[in-house]
Formats: sequence, C-alpha cells, structure tokens
Amino acid sequence: MQKDVQITVVGKVFKPNPRKVLALNIILHEYFELVKWYLGFNSDSKTFLHENGYERAKRLYNLNTALIQTARDKAVEILKSFGENRNENSVLRLKRISIRFDKRCYNFSKTANLLTPYWLTLSLNKRERISLPIVFGKRQKERVEGVFKGDLSFTTVEMVKRGREWYAHFILSKTVELPDEPETVIAIDRGEHNLAVAAAISKRKPNKPMKGQFWRGEEIKRIRGLYSHIRRKLQERHRLGKIKEFKGRERRKVNQQLHIIANQIIAYAKQFPKPIIVMENLNGIRRNFKKSKNLNRRFHSLPFRKLQAIIEYKVNLEGIEVRYLPRKEVKNTSKTCNRCGHVAQMKPYERELKCPKCGLIYNRDLDACINIAHALMRGMGWRSCEPREPARVTEGVKPQTNAGSSRL
Repeated sequence: MQKDVQITVVGKVFKPNPRKVLALNIILHEYFELVKWYLGFNSDSKTFLHENGYERAKRLYNLNTALIQTARDKAVEILKSFGENRNENSVLRLKRISIRFDKRCYNFSKTANLLTPYWLTLSLNKRERISLPIVFGKRQKERVEGVFKGDLSFTTVEMVKRGREWYAHFILSKTVELPDEPETVIAIDRGEHNLAVAAAISKRKPNKPMKGQFWRGEEIKRIRGLYSHIRRKLQERHRLGKIKEFKGRERRKVNQQLHIIANQIIAYAKQFPKPIIVMENLNGIRRNFKKSKNLNRRFHSLPFRKLQAIIEYKVNLEGIEVRYLPRKEVKNTSKTCNRCGHVAQMKPYERELKCPKCGLIYNRDLDACINIAHALMRGMGWRSCEPREPARVTEGVKPQTNAGSSRL
C-alpha cells in the first residue's frame, strides 16, 4: 500500500532588497484582507465560495488568481478548525496569516551562485514577480537536495513573516510503501502523569503484550512551568512585548523535546516486525476535559496533539502506518482490566489498577495503552478467546534524560 507523506522544510529569505520586502508586505496585507473577506461568508464550502466570491475577489484584490484560490482554501481550513475547537463563548479573530503559493505561482531552482544557490521566484499579481535567495540549515538542505534527486517533490510554499524576517515553508511530498499486512500493533496512550506510553502486541501472540515503555516528558513540564512563572511576573510589570518574545522561545524548546520523544518512539517501533501504530483521536479533548483549575492548567499545557502529528509524519517516512481510534472506542481504557475486561472504580491520582474480578495489579497508563491496542486488534481480527497476559517486564537502555523516557 502506498501513501503520500508531506514534510515541511523551512528556509530563510537571505537579505532581500527593500523593494522585494515592500512587495511581500503589500501582498501579505492584501492576502490577509482577502482571507477575512472570505470568512465573512461564514461558509466552509469551497464550491459555494468559488461561485459567490471568486469573480468579485478578482475585481477587489490585486492578487494572482492562484493566490485568490489559496486564500479561499485557507478561509475554509480556518473556519473548519475553529468549528472543531471552539468553546461556547469563543469568537473567531484572525490576527495573522501566511501566504500560500501553489505550483501555478512559484518556481524554485538551484543556481551556480555559491553564496545563495537556492532561489524562489514568486508570482504576486499579473504584473509583478520577484526572486528571493533562500538559505537552509544542514538538515533542511539535505531534504531540499532530495527533491533534485527525485526522492521528494514540491507541493506548496507558505511565506511566513516573523518580526521583520521572511521565511519560506516548503511542503514536500514523498510516496512511501506501507505494509499491507502488519504483524505488530504499537499502541500509544497519553496522559498528564506520563506524556506518552507505548506497548507492542504481536499478531502471533495477540494476548501477550510486550515491552511497555514510558515517556514522562519531565523537561516539557519544566519548560512550561518555568515560562508560566516568567509570564506571570512580566504581566505584573506590564511587559507585554517581552511576553511575546518568550512565547516563541518556549515553543521552540518544547518542539525540540517533542522531536526527541518522537524519535525515541520511532526507534521503539522499528524493533518489531511490520509495526502499525494506533493512537486515540484527540479532537475535542480539551473542550471535554473539566477538572480542577490546577489540573486543567497542567493538562492543557501538555502538547498531546502536536506530539501525535510529529510521530505520524516521522513514522510515515519510515514506512509505518498510523491509525486513530474514535474516543468512544477507547472510553475508560485506564479503568478497564486488560485481562478480564472488568471496569474498576478508580481515583484520578491512583497509578495502579487493581482488578477486583481477576486480581490483576497493573500500571493504569500501560493498561490503557494495551486496551487501545486491543480495540484495534478486534477490528483486524487478531483477538482470540484465550486469557490475556500482562506485558513482560524488560530491561531497557538508559533513556535520554531530557526526554523523560523509561521502560518497564
């Protein structure tokens, strides 16, 4: 089975001249106003927006026709995302936007220029085109070179403005081969105590989970706690500009830790034959989670969905499929005995499940993980009527400290 996987490669616009910067700023303003104009229709139908707004948009805005269409698509994506994550009293306010260029309005080439060999040419409107020198980091450069070798292909480019600097986010596509018949289910659960938990179950022994592993995410919790304290102090001093500066720094540090954890999860999955990863669909989880003020703050500060997205694109590149189960199929997974199926009564702070029916004593996070695997296995026809066995306790290598990983 083949699947197209998308990768984002970020390059920085290298010392553009003032005329080109002015042109980008003007187009950004036009594009921002156009997206807000499309949002005014309050419709997430591309067909409706095209039929009722496309011709008017061409008269009202001085943009390439391809940009008018990508602005329409962005408006639809924003409205759908807002509808999925909105609260009762939330109001849609668009503060910033990136400009999306598709293949019709950009060209990327490699030249003999030693200082800046990579050049991006953008078509802004009917009369204006600009060429921008792009520089990449070492790893990003390797992926761009993969395009010229034929391993990857360009799809779209998002032009993003941060402060006074411009960045080009290239969306690359790669076709990978996924196994038609997986042999091992890798279930990954998330929680406030343990950021991620994984357990593997083989098709040959569907009732015997093996090699459970935990990622505490202690460094992420420390970073979030530290910057929460800094923001509180800055707010007391009315230093709002500094708050925005620290927000970007916090995000970069957290993302680095998420990539470390995702890489460890990939290494864990790759030790098993033909793995498939299953996770819970987290859409709407924050809206439905209502506990104490302190627990809500700690829970909402953990980037569960971001970690899932990083895991998905990384494992897809390795030829590993990812599936998501709806929340109704994985309800009460941490309270359900993975051996007999009895649902126990537990307090939120209890870390062990003690089944009153079969006597099983088990870590509740690992128990939830195994139940998620069982839910997928039922749909794949791997389950049998034999009694279930708990995960085998294994010795593991010493984990990276900053990622907060541990094994059972």
